[in-house]
Amino acid sequence: MSVTLVSGVNGVGLSSVCQAVRRGLGDGYKLINFGDVMLEQAATMGITTERAQLGRISQTETRRLQRRAGEFVAEEAEQTNVLLSTHLAVETLTGYVQGLPAEVLHDVSPDAFVLVEADPETILERRRESDRDLDGVTERQIDFEQDLNRSAALQYARDQNAPVRFIENEGELEDAAERLADAL
Repeated sequence: MSVTLVSGVNGVGLSSVCQAVRRGLGDGYKLINFGDVMLEQAATMGITTERAQLGRISQTETRRLQRRAGEFVAEEAEQTNVLLSTHLAVETLTGYVQGLPAEVLHDVSPDAFVLVEADPETILERRRESDRDLDGVTERQIDFEQDLNRSAALQYARDQNAPVRFIENEGELEDAAERLADAL
């Protein structure tokens, strides 16, 4: 079975695009949100039950949760094709860290990487319209985060000998979902 890793910054519409694609794929694919799996593991370990707190835990705990989530994804991928939604660069209290450290990347072993992007202005507007906490986020910071994602995607793709594809999510959700489905 295969793992297609789909990534984008907060507010790009990653979850919406992935959910729209998943609805059209049938039973041959399972959509997994890496952060949700990490949160489930954190709750099981008594660390936190709040998604926002994941960025505030220690690097050691973060790595442990990433490893456990990676093992879960690898086990799922033995049974079905996986569409894995995740962030390739994650902001923590100490700075940005890899979304998939080397050992996790090895376990998950993606066959392809897809970056979902939009103009920083569009992303900022989407964040304003949502219930997400902006914490002084600027277009420049969003641009920086998208650059980090691009760099991480290329590094991860090189390590996995896998392609990277680009999906723009500026217009209608269905258009971006169709382009992602075509990439699969």
